[in-house]
Amino acid sequence: MKRSALLPLAVGLLGWSTPHFISAEDAPTGGTAKPTPPTTGTGSVMSLDDLFKLLDKDHDGNISKAEATGAYAQRFSQWDANGDGFATREEIHDFRTKRGIDDNGQRIAANAANKTPAAATTTTKTSTFLKEPTDWRLEALPIPPTFAPDISWKGTEEIRFAPGMFDTKSDSYFSCVIAIQIDGVVEPGEAGVKEFLEKYYRGLSTSRARRKGTPPDAASMGATITAVPPGADSFKRYTADVTFFDSFSDGRKVILHVEAQVVPQSTEKKTCVLLQVSPAAKDTEIWKTLRTIGAKSVEEVAKATAPSK
Repeated sequence: MKRSALLPLAVGLLGWSTPHFISAEDAPTGGTAKPTPPTTGTGSVMSLDDLFKLLDKDHDGNISKAEATGAYAQRFSQWDANGDGFATREEIHDFRTKRGIDDNGQRIAANAANKTPAAATTTTKTSTFLKEPTDWRLEALPIPPTFAPDISWKGTEEIRFAPGMFDTKSDSYFSCVIAIQIDGVVEPGEAGVKEFLEKYYRGLSTSRARRKGTPPDAASMGATITAVPPGADSFKRYTADVTFFDSFSDGRKVILHVEAQVVPQSTEKKTCVLLQVSPAAKDTEIWKTLRTIGAKSVEEVAKATAPSK
């Protein structure tokens, strides 16, 4: 294999870029990729986070077969343990661990007695607002995301996916909690939240479907929204229903129920929008879980906003 180096990546809104290199440990079977330039002895395998920044073009938290380009095309079948056409962070983490590579791209110290890798040191993603549940996968994206560039809000997003997020038979199918921190102190009203939901989910569905060659009817994806009387905290609250075509599975039409809270962060000159999302009926267990997470998220926003003493 010819020596090569990957160009630096501009990452989201952070304004920094880092060169990444492939080493033999992460090269396709039967090949050897030499790091360029030489490493300093700490290893040259790309971290798991950087691998996703490089390959996860639509920022959905998975690497599809189409996204695994170049040297990674041969590796994809080994990543995709369940053969569903998408490699998750967990699948790639497990693959790398078996090869003695941790999530930071470093070699895992070998046990001298049995020559097997020691326990992996994983990268713990940090969250500002969605601290838990820790068994719900956490992802962070820029706003607007690449799949919905027409969203007018600017900021960042944290999202926790329920364990059954992409399992159509699961009680927690397509259930998640989203925390969006918008730059600026202007609080979005009913129209602003509705517009965001429509553009976000329309973009998510069409970007995935377009690669499959089966784009849905974008015009039929919309949202209805209703203002809810504020609670004791006086935060603006809304309920919404979003028509969505699940292009992650079989393209089925899904009505996503949404509960939203708009929490001002005046001291930070930002605004946080918290969303609980699920197609499940509102009286099911998953909604009890979503609301508990949402309430704790509001508390985290309040902590982050409170002036230091």
